[in-house]
Amino acid sequence: MWLSDERGEWYSGKELAAIFESFKDSIADLKVEMAETKTLIRDYNGLRKEVGELRTAVRSAAGSKKDIRWWATIGVAIASIIVAVFK
Repeated sequence: MWLSDERGEWYSGKELAAIFESFKDSIADLKVEMAETKTLIRDYNGLRKEVGELRTAVRSAAGSKKDIRWWATIGVAIASIIVAVFK
């Protein structure tokens, strides 16, 4: 059995089997690469999640520092008023 390509060239069954075998190998290689890519994407998404959690922790720590500064300022102001009143 002979088949032709778009340029009119004819291929024998043996040549077609070789072509299909190379396609099969290419597909197997692509499957391996896709599995590696899937693993990399999963790891990347895990890192993004960890970065998000760390960002939240840092923001809450920065917020608590601001709270401490606020209350320290209020304490100094109250102490100044008390000293001014009793002086």
